[in-house]
Amino acid sequence: MPVSLYEVIWIFLIYAFLGWALEVAFAAGKLREFVNRGFLNGPVCPIYGCGVLLLVIVLTPLRQSYILLFLGAFILASAIEFITGFLLEELFHNKWWDYSDRKFNICGYVCPLFSVLWGLGCIVVLKVIHPAIYRLIRFVPELPGVIVLIILSIVFMADLVITVANILKFNQRLALLDEIAGKIKIISNEIGENIYEGVTVAVEKGGELRENVDIKAAEFKDILLEKKAEKAKLQQEYNRLLKENVSFGMKRLMKAFPRMKSNLYQESLLKWRKYWGEKRKQED
Repeated sequence: MPVSLYEVIWIFLIYAFLGWALEVAFAAGKLREFVNRGFLNGPVCPIYGCGVLLLVIVLTPLRQSYILLFLGAFILASAIEFITGFLLEELFHNKWWDYSDRKFNICGYVCPLFSVLWGLGCIVVLKVIHPAIYRLIRFVPELPGVIVLIILSIVFMADLVITVANILKFNQRLALLDEIAGKIKIISNEIGENIYEGVTVAVEKGGELRENVDIKAAEFKDILLEKKAEKAKLQQEYNRLLKENVSFGMKRLMKAFPRMKSNLYQESLLKWRKYWGEKRKQED
């Protein structure tokens, strides 16, 4: 069990890296390609670092009982995954993973199957892996260990800041896309209503159909031309935003979390995914 902040940070970073390696290996076996599955750009998955660190601190006293160790890991891992998913969704308005299609899921954040795997994995970690890692941490001289730890921590924090900034910027783009799409829809409806109104009035005049159609056409011509020009301008801006390149980090996140959903701008997110997905296929 860690007894100092030095050991706690090392344990967090080591398991964040090992968790990232596990995710990459899983994706490679499933997709037959390299996918950086971490939330951050660097080779770390913070949820694994936090999860294993908490499991080590809380469950080490239970390591002599396989049953208690499994149950404790099952409950704690489920709680960690639920809280992490919930907080990420509340902070960024995006659901980064979704188990809604799996049986007995909890709000889409937790899947019992993976919680069971966490439970089994925790037994392996506490019984086999962690003792060796803890000995390695204690074996490294503290001074060089602190220096390396400071460097890694600075890189980690910089990566976190950059990632958060990329997500916020991308959400702003989705918001603009959503706003422009709404304006285009309103203008389309206004154009349709104007045409409908003109034709309806003309039809109601019976025998004066041709004359009234001409009159209405003259009345609405300027309005329709103005609305169409406004719509074309908005569509041009929409296409520009859709096609405008985004940061490498944001593209990586979209690839790492293919089932990510936006609570506020899902339609715009789907259109963005479709466009860049088709472009990527063309490039490949």
